[in-house]
Amino acid sequence: MPIDILFLGGTSIDLIQDKRYKKGQRKFIGGSITNSAVIAAKLGLKTAMLSRIGADPLGDFAVKFLASCRVNTKGVIQDPAIRTPRAIANIDRSGNSTYTFYKNPPEQSNVPLKSVPRDLLKGLKIFHFGSSFSHQNPTSHEALKYVKYLKKKRVFISFDPNLRPYAVKDKKGVKNRVLGLLKWVDLAKLSETDLRFLTGQRNLEKGLRRLKKQFRCKVVVTLGSKGCAYLDQPPLLRGDQKTGALRSEASPLRPRSEASNLIKLPAFKIKVSDTIGAGDAFTAGLLYKITKIGERQVFSNIKPHLTFASAVSAIICAKPGASHALKGLGQVEKFLQYQN
Repeated sequence: MPIDILFLGGTSIDLIQDKRYKKGQRKFIGGSITNSAVIAAKLGLKTAMLSRIGADPLGDFAVKFLASCRVNTKGVIQDPAIRTPRAIANIDRSGNSTYTFYKNPPEQSNVPLKSVPRDLLKGLKIFHFGSSFSHQNPTSHEALKYVKYLKKKRVFISFDPNLRPYAVKDKKGVKNRVLGLLKWVDLAKLSETDLRFLTGQRNLEKGLRRLKKQFRCKVVVTLGSKGCAYLDQPPLLRGDQKTGALRSEASPLRPRSEASNLIKLPAFKIKVSDTIGAGDAFTAGLLYKITKIGERQVFSNIKPHLTFASAVSAIICAKPGASHALKGLGQVEKFLQYQN
């Protein structure tokens, strides 16, 4: 059976230090893209993960956990020459997290397209990638190979750069690589920090407008406790010279009409345990909807689908870790019924 979504990015072990409790460190599977893969699988989708980790006890722990969540691990490379990456998450009294990363050099984190089992690339609906794999050298170049290859096969391409400017040394290079990838993708899920880094705009709507003038991809922004936003903008239509019918402009880079509507949805009010994986959960929820009903239907009436994604994110924030709180799709549906 073909998989629904193929995920490409880093897999790590999150060691969580929470100042509110006296339980010491807790160990969870982490990595932004990996979190989304796990949550999408828990929602009922067929998912597969592509990453490179160590052939060590932590790597074994990661593979076993992914398999237990029904994530296909055929594309996870366990390399004896490297160590499984770690991230130490410090949780403040509001549940917000900051990280210290212990990673391998980018060249030792690569997952070459030619190494991927062919059956993982056949028939998939969505390819989702991002985080440091997408903006470091040489992995950024490899990510572009995946994107170009799968675009030819009409796979929907989703991208979450998950930038952490405080940890980025080559800011100009990173920005250029991310902007270069935005030319090719169908959906960019950005955080407010990502948007500000890429556009230089502190104003949400101005930042979104700047991106929409340059790129034709859909852009959804998560705003933490403030919710999420989407700039609803109809495609630029041109007359077909032969038939006179209207068609969408297909150029990767093109100016957009100024007619648009900024849609903002508030976050659900819950008691937050921690915010680890909140944005990743939102992404998984949105990709679930696109997988099930298609891009056109999701973005033609996006509010209920943003609400669904926000509900998945809220559930994740209610308990420690990036994915443990979610049990399945029914839990999200009950949560939404309760909110209504």
